[in-house]
Amino acid sequence: MGEKVYLTYGQQIEKLKRDGLDVGDERAAAARLKWEGYYNFAVGYNRLFKDKNKRYVRGVRFEHIEALYDFDKHLRGIVYEYTQGVECNLKALVADTFSRLYGVRENEYLAEKNFTDDPAEKGNVRWLIAACREVLSDSVREGKASYRDYIAHNAEVYGHVPLWALVRALSFGNTCRFLELMKPEDRGEIAAEYRMSGKTLCNMAEIAVGFRNIAAHGERVYCARLPAVRLSDSLSVFRRIQVPRFADGRYKYGRCDFLSLVLVFKYMLPSKEFSAFLSRVEREVDDLRVVLPAFAMKRVFEQTGLSGAWRKLGSISL
Repeated sequence: MGEKVYLTYGQQIEKLKRDGLDVGDERAAAARLKWEGYYNFAVGYNRLFKDKNKRYVRGVRFEHIEALYDFDKHLRGIVYEYTQGVECNLKALVADTFSRLYGVRENEYLAEKNFTDDPAEKGNVRWLIAACREVLSDSVREGKASYRDYIAHNAEVYGHVPLWALVRALSFGNTCRFLELMKPEDRGEIAAEYRMSGKTLCNMAEIAVGFRNIAAHGERVYCARLPAVRLSDSLSVFRRIQVPRFADGRYKYGRCDFLSLVLVFKYMLPSKEFSAFLSRVEREVDDLRVVLPAFAMKRVFEQTGLSGAWRKLGSISL
């Protein structure tokens, strides 16, 4: 195989045309490529429009790639916004529950005895405590990039940093690790707020973290597949919205794709927030549908997992 070579914007346009794409206004197309980057824009989104010979399907235009790119960009912003809401609520519940049970001083609540006594998790508990203490230490170093005034203020004025301050500085992923390593009965208190088990809550939180990271890093959301986590297929919502199945009974969608996050939001967002989220996704899908050819839109539904009666999620009760 030959090595990659540098292409000018004009050469990029010519390559797209050779591959069968109707570019249209070449100056406008070159300006878009210059702004977005050829690899990020064209290479990242062109597969949906190509045939088995890696040529664009007849009739595909540059504006079709633009529409898909913009759809995914808007979807990414929506995902980031609503996963932030989930993160904020989960942090608030973790901090409230843990502080009530184990106190507000870090030397009290950051003790191994306050976490799971599962021997297999002892190393992870020690790692989590060390990570929390490192955040506390780094946050009081004035003049450093890691300085956080709200943590430094508590340390200086009160001599300790309550968990509700510390948890603001923890990543969403580490907050979920905190939740996973809590005692089962303590985690159960938090899960009860969502009317689910502690195990299910951890599973859903992992899905939310995965998509939050994809969105935060500017990666493609519409076709994302989480590599290491699957949403539990025992949830009744799969049957309620008639998610298609494979011949062996497994669900085709909703386990690790965009639909899985939609399902997580159904359980974890307040009903008003979920309705707003769903309406925005529906609007983006409908806008894309107006522009894309039918074959491409079918592929979008397959990639996102938005198949079955997913639009009914706003009206069904769980």
